Amino acid sequence: MKKTFTLLFTSFSLFCFAQQQGPVIEATYLPVRGTAISEIWDITYNTLTVPAGGQDMEWDYSGQFLNPTDTFKIETFHPNTTPYFQYFPTATHASFLRTPLNNLSDSLYLYYIIDTAGLHNLGGFNIKTATNNTVGYDTTSIKNPSEFQIPDEVAYGMLKYDTSEYVTYGTFSNLPIKIKGTKYKEMKAYGYGKLKMPNGSIFNDVLLARENIKTVDSIFVDLSSNGNYDFYPLLPGNQSNPIVNKYIQYSFLRNNTFGSSYLMYLYVDSTNTIVDNGWYSLPADFGSISGTVYDSLNENNVVTSGEAYLYRENSNFSKDDILAKTQLTTSGTYQFDSIPYGQYRVSIRPNLTLYPHALTTYWGDSLNGNSAPVINTADSVLGGTYTPDSNSTGNNIHLQYHTDSVGLGQISGTLNLVHSFGIIANPDLNNGIRSNNPIPGVDIIVRSKPGGIAMREIKTDPSGYYIIGDLDDGAYDLFVDIPGLDMKGTYEFEIAGATAINCLDFTSGMDSIHHYVCQDIPANVPKSIKSANLLDVYPNPYKFATTVKINVSVKSTVLLEVYNVLGEKIQTLDNSEKIAGSYSYNFSAKALNYSAGLYFIKLSMGNNVSVLKIMEQ
Repeated sequence: MKKTFTLLFTSFSLFCFAQQQGPVIEATYLPVRGTAISEIWDITYNTLTVPAGGQDMEWDYSGQFLNPTDTFKIETFHPNTTPYFQYFPTATHASFLRTPLNNLSDSLYLYYIIDTAGLHNLGGFNIKTATNNTVGYDTTSIKNPSEFQIPDEVAYGMLKYDTSEYVTYGTFSNLPIKIKGTKYKEMKAYGYGKLKMPNGSIFNDVLLARENIKTVDSIFVDLSSNGNYDFYPLLPGNQSNPIVNKYIQYSFLRNNTFGSSYLMYLYVDSTNTIVDNGWYSLPADFGSISGTVYDSLNENNVVTSGEAYLYRENSNFSKDDILAKTQLTTSGTYQFDSIPYGQYRVSIRPNLTLYPHALTTYWGDSLNGNSAPVINTADSVLGGTYTPDSNSTGNNIHLQYHTDSVGLGQISGTLNLVHSFGIIANPDLNNGIRSNNPIPGVDIIVRSKPGGIAMREIKTDPSGYYIIGDLDDGAYDLFVDIPGLDMKGTYEFEIAGATAINCLDFTSGMDSIHHYVCQDIPANVPKSIKSANLLDVYPNPYKFATTVKINVSVKSTVLLEVYNVLGEKIQTLDNSEKIAGSYSYNFSAKALNYSAGLYFIKLSMGNNVSVLKIMEQ
């Protein structure tokens, strides 16, 4: 009876991680509502190989899984579409599981929460008809506290621990029983390398997770069938002799396009020598999305150069992930094939050399990924039945444009990751939390106020930096477009003559985008809303040295200084009278025996003062 209840949920227990120099695996790739994967099971005892850990490994399972027992499909739903949602009202996702093990993980609705910490298992409801000796069938299993299964992302070699408690009801020898247990889990980022699959597929950049698990279970019996449970001395698991079970789970993980990062699972005994059972995954349901891109609403001309981006709806907590990219054809068409059933958004990024004033445009002719409509391939319903048409065609997109401007105004800033955008850099080995990491390739849009008309657009560079010039006089706001992430407020500003706002920075978190304007400039260094085109630094951020450029329009006394984050002056680059012209200076904090980090360039010239924030890496 031991395995009957200790295998609960093992077929869906995940642990996703990343390591600094190897592959990046995001927990957000599983589960995704509206998708499904197939599990190919082999439960032949001691016929599969226990994987070894380490770096740059090669795991060869191409000649294994020779005794396929069955194939089951895991489907993922919105929890409120499932019949037992009332028991788990806080759940954000639900899945229906099948296994050939004839235990609690078979015929199970599983409920869980995905939030900024990762995935938490809340419990499940088993729908198998109860027989005389079944534990937990046709009943609910509740985990409190919930079992933490997937950290957002962590580094290779880290350890993470979790303890959860659960209660399950069932019958044994025709007696109503209740099992109260505790699960202790050690999760380890165990290895990475190449995985050769049983079906012949070969995956590179695969990560191996190992979970050492111990469960301690006590069994209570309702002898009078009146709802009062007590220990029964003749039954294993009584108070003085609880059932203790130890085992190991291995999971092979990789970013995939079919809605799952889970490639293979192995259930191994506590001695780490015998594989009791295992399964590997295959994509279950595929569809396609296609359409034509035009340069205007009248559809007279097709757009022949640019990229189409496919975003999977709600796959990264509240954010849409870029699932795929494809080039537009010379006929102006785009097509994404072999994508899992579900909901998507599509955007077009035209070639700006050929379409210089074009903006990134989403299907629905929207400039905002969050307000763009979604495209459905096929909606999943309970029982594995899908709408007949899994392909979505005729999703035409008409480019939108910004107006030309030749003003003197300028804004600039950076976009940085605060926590979890899927870009690995300087991970915390224990918690996987990263900070101050640039996010490249994101659209920064300046809109007029009132009216919200897009005036200019530019993408952040590899350093997360952007600069928008030539702004006409007027009122504006600035919008950062990351589909699925809402901005918590935006920045409103005015251009009057030559205005420069040179440190308008944003940070992206798991659920929203936040702005700040020079918040970390010391009090004795003036804020940077001053005359445009006086001061520029490039590159910024930089690794070794950067060039500071100033523009002097009339003969003036120039004072050019560098401050650290404490407001202390560390260098004077210039303090002299200059005639009209451009002047350049080199700066390196390391050359002055200072550490890399944040600094401020301050230019005082006549009645003008400009300050730029710079970052030495």
